[in-house]
Amino acid sequence: MKTGGRTLGPVLALGFALAGVPALAHRIQKHFKVDSHPVLTLHNSSGNIVIRSWPKQEVQVIANHKSEKVDVNAELKGNMVEVSTHILTDDVTPADLEADYQITVPQETELSIHNDSGLVDVQGVLGDMSFETVAADVNLSRVTGYITVRTVGGSFSCNECSGRIDANSISGAINLIGSESSNVQARSSTGNIMLDSDLLPNGLYHLRNYSGQIDVLFSPSDSFDVSAVSMRGKVENEADLKESQRPDRHLPAFARSLFGVYNEGRARLILNSFSGTIVIRRRQ
Repeated sequence: MKTGGRTLGPVLALGFALAGVPALAHRIQKHFKVDSHPVLTLHNSSGNIVIRSWPKQEVQVIANHKSEKVDVNAELKGNMVEVSTHILTDDVTPADLEADYQITVPQETELSIHNDSGLVDVQGVLGDMSFETVAADVNLSRVTGYITVRTVGGSFSCNECSGRIDANSISGAINLIGSESSNVQARSSTGNIMLDSDLLPNGLYHLRNYSGQIDVLFSPSDSFDVSAVSMRGKVENEADLKESQRPDRHLPAFARSLFGVYNEGRARLILNSFSGTIVIRRRQ
């Protein structure tokens, strides 16, 4: 076809080709210059959140979402970067809510993250951080600070973490591996809890659940004073313990308990469960 001396064939062919290509995901990329010790807050309904650190004094936010029914906003307020996913209409499906984030921050950034479902993955950040999820898992690696985690069904994994750790889940598992923390509080109603980390001198490690299993792994060089009680479950132990003073509170006859000192008893290990199994075993 010709019009005005021009051939429309290639143009029409291109138009038909583009019509067959699915719409690309909505993508934003923003950069914010920040001062030392910035704060990042993020509120998301569903999706994967990946946060990494770099030496730049700058926060980079890359977000992708597929639906026209949600929008992503990122802005700088003082020394705080606020990121959020907004629902634009009432008729949304779970798939419409999905938004994925890739965020890069200075090492000393403080984090406050809320993600209902999906995943939160953080590496190499050295500031205080808090996480709240419903079903989203939280995976941390090589982070330092006061770490607070609250989930309903999401799991929590902390690898090579240091600082204070306070984790609470209803049904999610909690795994602390290769960490160097002198203060660990871990609670899960029905999820398993595993502590496979050095027990530091003067450290306090309090793990408790209602059911599920509590595993503590130790090395010959560790030194701890242990109190382990499962009211309706079992207590299994591979440590050669010396006797220690029992607590003043009276335990019922059906309760299973263990009290003792390993080496000099420099760390305090408190393990409590109602019907779960508590296992203290040698690290292989």
